[in-house]
Amino acid sequence: MGLKLGSIARRVADLGRRRSASATAASLGVLLLVGAALGNGIARTAVDVSDGLTWLGDDERGEVVQVNPSSGKPQTRLQVSGGDARLEIAQSDDKLIVLDRRTGQITVIDLATLLAGGRRQAPAGQSPKVLIVDDRIYVVDRDAGTVHNVDPVTLADVGAPWRVGRPLADVVTDDRGVVWAVDHGGNLHALEWAEDVEQFRELSNRPVPGAGPRTALVPHERGVTLLGLEGGVVVRDGTTRDLTLGTDSLSGEVLAAQTSPPGLVPASVPDAGAVVLVSDDDVVRVDMNQYGCARPGRPAVFRDRVYVPCRGAGKVVVLDRSGKRGSQDVPAPGNDPELVFDDGKLFINTPGAANGVIVDTDGRTKDVVIRSPELPVTDPDRSPIPSVPSPPPPRPDPPKNDDRRGGGDPTTTTDVPVTTTPSAGVKGVAPGRPPGVAVNQVSNDGSTVVVRVTWGVAPDSGEPVSGYSVTASGGFSGGSKTTQVAGTSADLSLSCAGGTFCASGRLDVSVVAYNASGSGEAGTASFSVRPPAVAPTTTQPRPTTTTTTPPPQPQPTTTTTPPPPSLPSAGAVVISSVGATGDMFSRIVNTAPPADWANHSGTCEVVNTTWGTSVPIACSGGSVEIYVDYGTNRIVVRAHAGGQSVDSYHRSVTVRDLETEPCGGGRICQPRSAPRAETAPMATGGLALLAAAWLLGLRNRKRPEDER
Repeated sequence: MGLKLGSIARRVADLGRRRSASATAASLGVLLLVGAALGNGIARTAVDVSDGLTWLGDDERGEVVQVNPSSGKPQTRLQVSGGDARLEIAQSDDKLIVLDRRTGQITVIDLATLLAGGRRQAPAGQSPKVLIVDDRIYVVDRDAGTVHNVDPVTLADVGAPWRVGRPLADVVTDDRGVVWAVDHGGNLHALEWAEDVEQFRELSNRPVPGAGPRTALVPHERGVTLLGLEGGVVVRDGTTRDLTLGTDSLSGEVLAAQTSPPGLVPASVPDAGAVVLVSDDDVVRVDMNQYGCARPGRPAVFRDRVYVPCRGAGKVVVLDRSGKRGSQDVPAPGNDPELVFDDGKLFINTPGAANGVIVDTDGRTKDVVIRSPELPVTDPDRSPIPSVPSPPPPRPDPPKNDDRRGGGDPTTTTDVPVTTTPSAGVKGVAPGRPPGVAVNQVSNDGSTVVVRVTWGVAPDSGEPVSGYSVTASGGFSGGSKTTQVAGTSADLSLSCAGGTFCASGRLDVSVVAYNASGSGEAGTASFSVRPPAVAPTTTQPRPTTTTTTPPPQPQPTTTTTPPPPSLPSAGAVVISSVGATGDMFSRIVNTAPPADWANHSGTCEVVNTTWGTSVPIACSGGSVEIYVDYGTNRIVVRAHAGGQSVDSYHRSVTVRDLETEPCGGGRICQPRSAPRAETAPMATGGLALLAAAWLLGLRNRKRPEDER
C-alpha cells in the first residue's frame, strides 16, 4: 500500500472516465476491500501526510499541547516533564521530540500512539539542539563540538558522531539534508550523512573571517546564510546565488529565524534593540525602539513579511522587506511571546498563557485556546493497551491403535509429540530490547565519576526476564565495565586514573536483558561527563606543635541528640519511568533521583496517592512494584525525615476497563488487536460496489445488441 489514498482515488476516477460503470465499480470495490484488509498499511501511509495539528509548549506545567487550528481548541495534553520546564519542540508528521533545557532530557514521542519511545540525556542549558530532516534525527552538543545521528525510535547513536574538536556556535540543516555547522574559530562546515560507512562526510570547510562564538545560521531550501554580526560579516553559501557582505558590528546574542527563503533572512539582537534583515543583496538594520519593541525576540518570515515578537511588550511587530512597518502590530497574550511556524500557519504562543494567536495565510488572526483544565492529561509513559493473543490451534486427536490388526487394547492412545518453532510471545525466545536507556551523573570528585543508568522493563517474549547486563565503555580506567542487576537501574563508579575522562569524557552504555533462552537486543545511550564543580585541592600539612596536656578534669555527662536529616527538594523529578508487569493491577516504578534525593539519609517510599498504598524504596534509586486500580492513579516518591515528608513530582497511570469504559468520542475502548471501527464500513462498501458491478454487467449482457 505504497500509494497515498488520494492518489488511489484519482486513479479510480480516471478509470471511471475510460471504462464502463461496472468495471469502475468493481475497481472501487476491490480497492475498498484491500483497504479494509490492509487497514494498518493505509493508516501508516496517512501518517506521512500533514495532520493539520500543531504542538505547543506549556513550560509552567511541563506539558506539550496539541492544538487544532480549525477549531481553535486543544486536542491533547501530554505530561513530558516537571513544572517550571524550558521546553523546545521539534515536530514532523509522525514524531514529536521534546528537549527540556532545564534538565537536558530529550524525549521522542510516537504521534500514532502518543507513547514515549527513547530518551537521551544531554547537558542542561543552551548547549544541546535537536534537528529533524526527512527520517533522520540529529542531536547536537555545541559545547562538546559534536553532531550525532540517532535512531528515531530509541535516540541511541547510529554510527559515528562528527567531532570538530572545538565548541560550535550553531548547527542547522537545509531541506536537502545537508548539515551546516559553524565553530567558534569561524569555520563553516557542510556535512552529509554517508549511509554506506555510517558516519558524516565533510563536503566543505570554509573559513569565514569575522565569524565566531555568537555567529548564527539560517537554513534555506538549499544552502544557508551565516550571520556573523559581532564581526560584521554576512555570508550566503550553498544557494544558487551565494554572496559575502559586510555590515556594522553588533555585540550581544543573535536570535536568527529558524528557517527562511534565501532572499529574506531576519535576526534579532536583543541587547542592541535591533533587527537585521538580509533582503536580497542588501543588509538592513532596523531600530526596533521606534516600534515600541526594545527587546526583540526570535523573528520568523511568513508570507514575505517579518514577524518580530517583543519581549516584555506583549505584542508582535510586522515588518516588510525594507524594514518598515508591514501591517498593524499583533497583540499577544502574556509578556514574552514566541513564534512557531507549522503547517502553513504562524502561531504566537506565550508559554504558560491560556490563549494564543494564529496568523493565517492571508494575514488575518484568530485566537486559539492552549490551556484547557478540563482536558485530561495523558501520560506518554503509560503502558500500551495489550493486544489479545489468538487462541492456540486445537490439539490434533492422537491416533488410536487399530484393534482389527490385533494391536492391543482399543482404548489405549499414543501421544504424538508436537514440534514448535520458537517465536515472539512463546517460551524459548530471548527478551526484547530494554526501552528508554538514560544516563545521569550522580557525582564527580575529579578522580571518580559515578553515574546512574536507568531503563524500562524489556519485553519478556513469553519467558520471564532473569536480569539485565549493563556495560559501560569509555576513557576511564580499564576502558570497560560490566555489571548485572535484577532491577531497572544500576550505579557505576568509573575511575579516571590520571586521564581526562573526569573532565570531558564520553561514556557509551548498553543494557541487555537476558532469560533462560539467552540475551536480547541491546538498548544504548551516550553521555558526556560534566567536570567537577570544584577542582580538587591539596591540603598542606600543618606544622607540628608540642603542647602540654593538663590532667583531665571530670566532666558532666551530656547526651546530644543529632538533628534530623534535612528533606530533599519537593516536586523534583524522581520517577524515571513506569512499566508494565504483565498484571493489569500492578506497575513497576523505576526511579532515577537527583543528588539531594539520592543522598537523603532518611527513608523513602513509592506511594499511590489515589488508593493510599505504598512500597518502601531506597532513596538512592531502584525499582519496585506497586498496586494500581481502575481509573487514574497518581504515583509519587515520598521522602521522610524527623516526622516530616515531601513528595516528588507525580506520574499518572491510567487503568481502563476495556469492556465498559468509554474512550474519546463516546466510543468503548477496545484492545488494539480488535478490528478498526472504520474497517467494517469500508469492507461493506467494497462488497456493495462489487455487487453493483455484477448487476451492471448482467444488465449489459441482457440488453439487445441494437441498444448498445
